[in-house]
Amino acid sequence: MESGTIGLSIASNKGLVRTSNEDNFSVNGKTRPMHDNNIHINGRISVDELSVLGVFDGMGGEELGELASDIGAQFTLKLSERLDKADKEEYPSIVNGYVQAANDEICRRLRNQDSKRGGTTFALIYIKDGMVYPYSLGDSRIYVYCDGLLVQITTDHTLAMKKYKANIYTLEEARNSSDSHKLTLFLGVDVDGDGLTAEQYKPFRLPDKGRILLCSDGLYDMCDEDTIRRILQTPSEDYSSLLLKEALDKGGIDNITCIVADLG
Repeated sequence: MESGTIGLSIASNKGLVRTSNEDNFSVNGKTRPMHDNNIHINGRISVDELSVLGVFDGMGGEELGELASDIGAQFTLKLSERLDKADKEEYPSIVNGYVQAANDEICRRLRNQDSKRGGTTFALIYIKDGMVYPYSLGDSRIYVYCDGLLVQITTDHTLAMKKYKANIYTLEEARNSSDSHKLTLFLGVDVDGDGLTAEQYKPFRLPDKGRILLCSDGLYDMCDEDTIRRILQTPSEDYSSLLLKEALDKGGIDNITCIVADLG
């Protein structure tokens, strides 16, 4: 798909247990204002106007987590501007420049508040000329739904998945382990400036029909993949609202943020 419009829905909600929302998002540089715990946006956008979409899940305590995810989201504005002017061969180095700059700013701001640890995950796509370039750090995810199939594009950067890759856990054990939320990589982890790079995934072409979902763990912890697939295969003008409602109905124990690009 290289022309026309895309349905775009965004939802970010503090959930039913947390007192504040430490998640954030970025859509072409638009982010969730800090302290606005519940936000919903729905509409259509030209494919040619789409640039950077990202979801961020902050950690470190209510104010610190919200600060970290806000920095991660705000820094995508310059990222988008730089990517739009670059050749695709330059994308990885530009994204990793964003990663290091956002990481350093998060570390600096947290140090100023006497915090030794905090940060934010991110799952991000850049769309250009009908191609999707995915990147992530942490356990926020990117899914693609097409022709009845739901595929997770990203890898969770958690201790559980590290043990799975080392053949210590089965995949089922990794998913159900207490290690499944122990992050190994995120923006803010590089406190000493040793260097941090995003994981980049194979680019793919925007499908003529289907949906791309970016979400924080507050969604998929409440809704398994069968539930997400069922919702995304149902005709709707507002998939993020449907996903959010399902997560809240099932307990909403964490902040929930999702972006759905509906390609028809």
